[in-house]
Amino acid sequence: MHFDAIRRYIYYRCSDSELASDIAQDLFTKIWEKNKQVNPLKDKALLYKMASDMLVSRMRRKKIEINYTNSVIIEKSSDLPDRDINIAQLKTSYINALSEMTENTRITYLMSREEDMKYHEIADILGIGVKAVEKRMSAALEILRKKLLN
Repeated sequence: MHFDAIRRYIYYRCSDSELASDIAQDLFTKIWEKNKQVNPLKDKALLYKMASDMLVSRMRRKKIEINYTNSVIIEKSSDLPDRDINIAQLKTSYINALSEMTENTRITYLMSREEDMKYHEIADILGIGVKAVEKRMSAALEILRKKLLN
């Protein structure tokens, strides 16, 4: 009953027909979700107030997004081919470091890092203690540190 009037009210305030339609839809969805009993004759002012508050909230959120977007500085790099070479070298070093690990250490490391498993899960699957998993991870990280940082 009041949808078009609310949408026009919001449109006059923001000059964006899509935003006005979205806010009007959100307003009535919110009322429906909360099972509020709204009397169209008595609660007309409440509907306009809620719509106005929703518009202000959206504008504040939009302002924060714009400020954040403007604060992020993207540096353009002219050394893209060099970066690609560095990434390729890093991948090669990573593969070499993995191949230098013992099989148990490599399996433990890959289960942790590639499959995002917790130490206790790895211990259960491999049939070892959590401390053994910690020791293997420590050894794997030490090998990676030596190979990748040198």
